[in-house]
Amino acid sequence: MEPPEDREMELREHLAELKKRTIRISIVILIGIIIVYPYSPELIDSFWQGIFNKKLDMVIYTPTEWIVTRLIFSFVFVFFFSYPYIVYQLYQFAKPGLFEHERKFVKTFIPFSYILFLIGTLLAYEVVIPRLYNWAVVPYFGAEPHLSVKKTIYGAFKIFMAFGLSFQIPVLALIAVKLGMIDSDWLKGKRVIVYILVFILATNITFDISGMSQLIVLAIVVVMYEISIILARFLERKS
Repeated sequence: MEPPEDREMELREHLAELKKRTIRISIVILIGIIIVYPYSPELIDSFWQGIFNKKLDMVIYTPTEWIVTRLIFSFVFVFFFSYPYIVYQLYQFAKPGLFEHERKFVKTFIPFSYILFLIGTLLAYEVVIPRLYNWAVVPYFGAEPHLSVKKTIYGAFKIFMAFGLSFQIPVLALIAVKLGMIDSDWLKGKRVIVYILVFILATNITFDISGMSQLIVLAIVVVMYEISIILARFLERKS
């Protein structure tokens, strides 16, 4: 049975629909930033204390650094809590081209997507980032570190988001398999390429020159990707 909205859509209609969804997401994020920004200093201080196990002063090196830091923090904070709405809007964009059973399948996995996102970000915030950052602020030859608040927060958020998005791999893989876009053999055949690309990307988004953060991000992607292959095989056997 074809979906009620299933019809041949022109490119301009697709673009108009994408524009509508993008505008809605942008409005929600913008309103959220306006609401969060006045409270960002207290939130930043709480986040800062959470990623270090000792008292460490925040240092500002340029006149605009504090403003930029507050904007970055507000954006990520709003993105974190509006993530379900963003995923819902993306689903609404794809919905007209899905059959009824495909819609039910995708809607079932939307809550799991956010749960996995929360697990990934929680793991990064509670375990990974504190260990990496505390290793980075060990005094060398008696010299105390003075960290830029913008660079420190920005680096933490990149790891934070890398973990949250990495945990989306099984959800995206299962949806793609269910829709017939890929299969478990395709996932197996692309794993090496994916791992190389992830390592290159991690090298550019993380601050750790020792390579530990890159390896940690790569390891979590490998685990999630291999889980995706197992789940894809299971789904294929049930189909």
